[in-house]
Amino acid sequence: MIKTILTIGLNDKDTERQEITTGEAKNTIAKILLNQYNIFAFTMFECSGVYKMESTGNIVFENSIRVEIATDDELTAADAIIATLKTELNQESIMMERETKEIFFK
Repeated sequence: MIKTILTIGLNDKDTERQEITTGEAKNTIAKILLNQYNIFAFTMFECSGVYKMESTGNIVFENSIRVEIATDDELTAADAIIATLKTELNQESIMMERETKEIFFK
């Protein structure tokens, strides 16, 4: 199976702070994946992103959501999903990882 992981920061790209609640973001992500892209199932959990602002040198901790999607074949809609999420959540970028895994459901 192919495991696609999306890590989505929740700070607004314009204000550089979180403008919507984590719950609202999770609902938005779920609706987009399930209803717009027909993703059958996925795992979503809260995490923190950490980075240093290039402009100020400030260290920023950002609430983030990590989404793990397992599919039999490559997730061909990944770029479209990311574009939609970036627009809906006003993000500059979303990190995507893709790897082949042995995944079993027992």
